[in-house]
Amino acid sequence: MLDWIRTPVIGTAPLGHGVWRRVHDRFARGVRRYRAVIDVVPSRPVRMELAEIGEDLDEILELVREACEHAQAAAPSEGPDVPVGPGDVYLDVHRRLARAATLCGRASESAMMTRVAVRMKDADGVRDHIDAARRTVKQVREMVEGAVI
Repeated sequence: MLDWIRTPVIGTAPLGHGVWRRVHDRFARGVRRYRAVIDVVPSRPVRMELAEIGEDLDEILELVREACEHAQAAAPSEGPDVPVGPGDVYLDVHRRLARAATLCGRASESAMMTRVAVRMKDADGVRDHIDAARRTVKQVREMVEGAVI
């Protein structure tokens, strides 16, 4: 239920029903999944550190929404095909956003491995997985910032 509350509801108008809506929703699911994983981390300090990383993902989700809204306004999509645009610019935007969504899933995996390391009382593993999540979110940000036109 908290996932539903945290995820902003966006009408169909700004994103349409095509590829821009789907790539946005895919990224939003990745962020929700990350939040769901960290909500059950048994160590409060570790959970708080992972939550800070999650705040970065929330900020990036706003950038993804803006990029998708801009792309929908410039190159509307109501179907499964990505609009090409001059110099294949929209193909690149879509590729970057889809890759960012995949990386968001990787951040969730790192958070899950952090949870496992906490349960196994592996302090080095906890630190390694938190660092991996942080690096992955940095890659997500770079990918999304490269997609903004």
